[in-house]
Amino acid sequence: MRKLLLASHGPLALSMRETVQMFCGEDSRIKVLCAYIDSASMDVDELIDFWEKTREDGDEWIVLTDIYGGSVNNAFMNRLSDPSIRLIAGMSLPLVLEILVGLDSLDDEGLRALVKRIGVEGIKYCDVPGDIEIDEDF
Repeated sequence: MRKLLLASHGPLALSMRETVQMFCGEDSRIKVLCAYIDSASMDVDELIDFWEKTREDGDEWIVLTDIYGGSVNNAFMNRLSDPSIRLIAGMSLPLVLEILVGLDSLDDEGLRALVKRIGVEGIKYCDVPGDIEIDEDF
């Protein structure tokens, strides 16, 4: 089964999962790893070791970290020899939602295209009212 791990400094990953669940409902395929929130979460490698021990054989994981080059992302970079892990840095709500919607069908090429599209189109500087597109669905 394909699953999603949100990993962050502090509670961002937990809050992101809660926000995603507002849109999509509960989804047992989303797990979180929150580092540096208390004395038990100060060692990122230890947190990842625990996560690895709880994984089920055969599962594939898309791991989203909060910031490229941060300690959480770097700890996962050291584990990229694991063929069941796909690592993406730069967690955002649009990215998490789109990955979750396509979780069962996204291959590596699709993930790369999604990251590129969200990175280019997902962040907008909205300073001119005429440039703002309003999506009536929201």
